[in-house]
Amino acid sequence: MINISGYVSDADEDMVEEKNIISVNSCGYYRLVKQTSFETNRPAGRSDYQLLYVAAGSARFKIDGKIQVVEEGYLVIFGPCEPQYYIYYLSDNPEVYWLHFSGAEIDIYLKSLGFNHGAVFKVGVKNEYIPIFEKIIKELQVKRSYFFELSNLYALELLSLMSRNMTENSFNLSHIGEQLQYVIKLIHKNSNERHIVTEYAKLCSMSTCWFIHCFKQYTGKTPQQYITDIRIAKAKELLSYSSYNITEISLIVGYDNPFYFSRIFKKNTGHSPREYRNRLDT
Repeated sequence: MINISGYVSDADEDMVEEKNIISVNSCGYYRLVKQTSFETNRPAGRSDYQLLYVAAGSARFKIDGKIQVVEEGYLVIFGPCEPQYYIYYLSDNPEVYWLHFSGAEIDIYLKSLGFNHGAVFKVGVKNEYIPIFEKIIKELQVKRSYFFELSNLYALELLSLMSRNMTENSFNLSHIGEQLQYVIKLIHKNSNERHIVTEYAKLCSMSTCWFIHCFKQYTGKTPQQYITDIRIAKAKELLSYSSYNITEISLIVGYDNPFYFSRIFKKNTGHSPREYRNRLDT
């Protein structure tokens, strides 16, 4: 069996550290070569979290008391003190990367990314994951200056990428994603014009509700908030670098009523347009 791994300390300890958002304890890679199987059984689990990513082949995990075959491109996360059982078979050609970590309110952070421990997540087979795992392993092995801090940053990058890919995989990105990209280009091109969400939904052959849902999944914002953010960004630029007055800027970015524009601007920036411009002049 090929086992490449690195540890924060000299031993494989399930340490709990709560000073950082995430604190990596160890990271590694398994691949069976001649050994017919490899089994891990921790009835009491560990005190830290464990992430296992099946990069190739498949592996078998006990989830909710039942053995599940987890295919490549899927992720399993075990929480603290959660029973762990998994087994790799040579015939399944498994290649698995793993990460042990803890952190300040890490459970809340994982849930914000859509990861609940004790579950299986489809994050896809992505070339971008492997180099990050390898960087963490190298940092933990060599232990150069700031290796711990860099390992933690790489782990955050890894989780963020996996969360994004999982979200995008939840709806057919190859089809819906292309439609949304087209709509987003139209929004940017015509940001100062009147936007009707129902018309954009029709362009994508979707109901309005489903379009709004998919748009938010794809961008993290509703269509209206996305449009507003573009307009506010343009207004900030004009307030900073042009001599247009507030009414003129309101019309340029797409608001017929300057009072409404000022209200929207303040709601999104905390300052009125005039206050924003005056702050730049001081």
